Amino acid sequence: MIPDMTTRRFRAKLKERDGDLLVLAPGDTAYELSLVASGHVDAVAGQSVSGHMEANALAIHPATAGGRFMEPIQGQPRIVAGRVLEVDQEAGRILLESVIPMTLTIKSHSDLAHCIERCSSGEFVNCHVDSGSTFVPSEGA
Repeated sequence: MIPDMTTRRFRAKLKERDGDLLVLAPGDTAYELSLVASGHVDAVAGQSVSGHMEANALAIHPATAGGRFMEPIQGQPRIVAGRVLEVDQEAGRILLESVIPMTLTIKSHSDLAHCIERCSSGEFVNCHVDSGSTFVPSEGA
């Protein structure tokens, strides 16, 4: 297991809120990410929040050229690209440094085996993620 996987936090401005649906603008970017709150977020629009993102990877592919991006730039993330920081084979998760750090859960055993085989720490990957990526607030956020 990777105990530090969920401690890779990012800060963002809360742009909008509709119940558990948050629109977050990570600092120094043009991104406005729509994420579902997983836990209590005690903030209103205009305030800063801190936490981490979690997503379910639908497919992960090694990338021959590097880059960190998310598509679309506004809305729910669908495609993410970044550098693998750590792989937790037992839990089927990887820690990815993209526009923001995120934990990807790999649902398919074949994708996990493929990722473990070809996507080691430091390598660039890109992937599609399932709808409903979450924002997990830091304690006290």
